[in-house]
This record gives sequence, structure tokens and C-alpha cells, in this order.
Amino acid sequence: MAAAAPAFAQSSVTLYGIVDNGIGYQSNATTLGSTIGGKSVVRMNQGVWAGSRFGLKGAEDLGGGTKAIFTLESGFNSGTGATQYTDAMFGRQAWVGLTNATYGTLTAGRQYASYYQTMSAFSPTTWITGYYGAHPGDVDGLDTTYRANNTLEYTSPKWYGLTLSGSYSFGGVAGSTNAGSTWATGIRSFILEARYGAVPTSYPGTAHRCNSLSLYDAPGAQRERQVRNG
Repeated sequence: MAAAAPAFAQSSVTLYGIVDNGIGYQSNATTLGSTIGGKSVVRMNQGVWAGSRFGLKGAEDLGGGTKAIFTLESGFNSGTGATQYTDAMFGRQAWVGLTNATYGTLTAGRQYASYYQTMSAFSPTTWITGYYGAHPGDVDGLDTTYRANNTLEYTSPKWYGLTLSGSYSFGGVAGSTNAGSTWATGIRSFILEARYGAVPTSYPGTAHRCNSLSLYDAPGAQRERQVRNG
């Protein structure tokens, strides 16, 4: 006679967060556009290294190597207690999805665009953010974090040394599938990294497009709210 032990799905929810405050000194503070010499100021700054936030992330084992996953993340000003986004409770991230080691990860909601997901590992602004991460011109597009609303995103597992990703954000404009939408793609090669072990020799490639920004009343306003909030 044999006895069978039942298998129970494993689930977890993690509460996480960052509170970042610092004291800053500016030797010459002036009003934007003013030509009059400024004076020094000492003040409390928040988000010096990273934006303050709290969030919940969870996973539920569905069996067969597949898990349901979600993340809800809210930003706030740790100096005043004000929320980062006045029109969104979870403005930093709010998505749900499925992940499988063989087939990859598919997520839906407000999330980082594939462009940023791919490139952020190669930018010092990923590790030196806030005031210290700012750099003139933002030539790599990573001084500001890219998140997009109403987004489907797929990230592949590692196939023959390559990882592929793509995201599409629905514009929601009647009569047009293109207006107000955004898309991004990313590819990362680990071939050299696999050959040389721990040496960080992988290479990325990305593209990112925002459509029909002129439809909105202020140039780039919808993009800032929908896609490019930090």
C-alpha cells in the first residue's frame, strides 16, 4: 500500500521600501531665469540617492513551473509626506503577470518600458540616482526613469546567450491604434559573458518610440505623465 503526500502551492507577499533624506548645501541658489547672483542655502533634500517608496510584491505558484506575480509600488516625498503622483496611488509600478523559467515573463499594467529594463544595468544612474545621477543632456536617456501605463511587456528567458524583450502601451484613442501609444524593444547578449565567467561583457541594444505626442494640449505633457515619470 502506498501513500501520496499532497503538494501545496507556495505563495509569498513581500513589503519593501526606501526612505531617503539628506541635508544639501548649495553655494549659489537663484530663481530659474534670473541673472541676479544667488545666495547660499542649506536645506533638506529627499531622494538624494534614490526616490523614497514603499511597495508590495508577491508570487503564487500555479504549478508546472509557472507563477503568478504582481508588484504595487507607491512613491512619496519623505521630507513632507506628500505622494509622488497626485493622480495615482501606485504611480511607480502597478502590474500583474505570469512567469515561467522555460517560456519567459508576461506582465500587464504600469511598468518600466523594455528600453529602460534593458539599458538600466549599463548606466551609472541605476546605482547613482537622484541628484547625484543627473548629467547634462541625458544622452543615454537614463537620467529619467521610463514607466508606461496600460502596458503589455514580455521578457524571454536566456536563449543561446540572448535575452529579448518587448513592450507595447495602448493609447486608448478611438479610431486609431497608433495615437498615444508607445512601444519599446530590447535585446541583450550574454555570449561573451558566458565565455569569460563573471566578467561583465554582455551587450545591449534597444529602441523606444512614443507616438502622436502633438495630440495633447501641452507639448510632451502626456508623455511626462504616462511614460516618463521618475
